[in-house]
Amino acid sequence: MSLRTGLLVLLVLAADLVRAAPDAAVEGIQLPAWVVRDGQREPLDIDSQLKNNDELSTGRNSRLLLRLGDGSVVKLGESGKLKLSDLVQKRQEGFFAATLKVLEGALRFTTAAALKSRVTRDISVQFPSFSAGIHGTDIWGKNLGDKEVLVLIDGKIIVTRKGDRPVQMQDRLTYLQVPKTGTATVEAVPMDQLKAWAAETEIADGTGALRKGGRWKLYLGNYRQQLEALALYDGLRREGYPVRIQPQQGEDGQIYRVRLAGFSSEQEANALGANLKQMIPSLEPIASLQ
Repeated sequence: MSLRTGLLVLLVLAADLVRAAPDAAVEGIQLPAWVVRDGQREPLDIDSQLKNNDELSTGRNSRLLLRLGDGSVVKLGESGKLKLSDLVQKRQEGFFAATLKVLEGALRFTTAAALKSRVTRDISVQFPSFSAGIHGTDIWGKNLGDKEVLVLIDGKIIVTRKGDRPVQMQDRLTYLQVPKTGTATVEAVPMDQLKAWAAETEIADGTGALRKGGRWKLYLGNYRQQLEALALYDGLRREGYPVRIQPQQGEDGQIYRVRLAGFSSEQEANALGANLKQMIPSLEPIASLQ
């Protein structure tokens, strides 16, 4: 192999590595949020790479934004639970498969039109009483207690319910209502209702959310004793906040700084700082780019 050919091979391999994407990764969090993996519950953090059979959950007033390996976006609303199953990614063949099991809460799944021709997908969304094979680009669904709803915003889906014939939905801005008992129906969705539902899965500005690429940090406390820092660290992580401890040499010796990272602006960092101070009045949150 010539030097030129060898360099070309290395460049191709490097390009493949750059294009390689995890099966699923976290790109936005309106805290708190957790992942359960192998029986262990941990807070989710920005850029957390997710695996098959991971179970994700959000707290009250929380939201979660994921990007799947095919480029699709998944959004989970507050008090939600989502299990990632059957994750398969074959990058060379351009194939991606997943089953999104919505155990609780609201979910939105969106794929950009430009991605549809680049990747062959086999993705389905499962709710407690039905499943939907996705052949479209934008859906929203939720378990409302007495019924489950699935909105087709764009594209088409095939819904399967035990004991019923499959229902194909291909009319935009229609929604399927599946009662606990009785017949499922498909109707046009009122725009006011769609806007209200869509807001349930969106991360709003000013909520103290973490975002992919966010450079701002929030320092919550400085401690001379490591045990003090660990007590705050353990408590906040149990509550779904992915804090870290940053040891730092001060003028009077070692200090331990407890911080959160990943905010897109000082305002976002301060918003979460104010919320956490209400929870723990002894905190003195400080936003910083350092």
